[in-house]
Amino acid sequence: MFFTNLLEANLKVKHIAKNIFYYTATNSTSDDIWELYNKESISKALVITDNQQQGRGRLNNKWFSKPSHSITCSFLLNQIFKADKLNLHSILIPVIIIKGIRKFLSLELSIKWPNDIMYKNKKLGGVLIESKLNNNSYIFNIGIGINVNEHLLDFPLELQASSISLREISGTPIQREPLLGYILNELDSYINNKDEDALVHDWMNFCMHINKPIEFKNQDTTVNGIFKF
Repeated sequence: MFFTNLLEANLKVKHIAKNIFYYTATNSTSDDIWELYNKESISKALVITDNQQQGRGRLNNKWFSKPSHSITCSFLLNQIFKADKLNLHSILIPVIIIKGIRKFLSLELSIKWPNDIMYKNKKLGGVLIESKLNNNSYIFNIGIGINVNEHLLDFPLELQASSISLREISGTPIQREPLLGYILNELDSYINNKDEDALVHDWMNFCMHINKPIEFKNQDTTVNGIFKF
């Protein structure tokens, strides 16, 4: 079970996660948070669950999470960059996840563009960002999935070669509540002291394929090239 009181004890935030909603099970925290926003106008909500049954990633891919082992949550974030720099929101979130985990566990992680958190070429977590325009400003629905306490055999067979958890890396169980607190505190601190140049610098340091060959899907077409930023 995820203990919200322990999360709250580790939170030092003003701009996000002021209203915390915990569900033992749900289909999608991203859907839940939009419902809270649309029906109750809650703009600083965090939804977290121990059992996300239909979690999704980019391009409608399904996100695997073992009940009570991972961090699966969504939270709302008001627009913090100007309209011509909206894309900075998508690089901010993986950066703050890595910095939060590093402060909590002293691990060196990397980013696989556009939204994967990696450890030595294995996927540790992912980010899904959705947005809505409200009164000439965007509100972002930030979905985060992080493999925390899974063992290798907890992953489906087809994911075992490409996935990893913090427990597998560190060799010890991890408390999810303070870890999420560290990540959210990192984001709130950035909002307080916004530095776009430092953000871009951090992202480039964490990105695992600057100036390297990449391949990605554009609708039904496979595109190959060299990653430049």
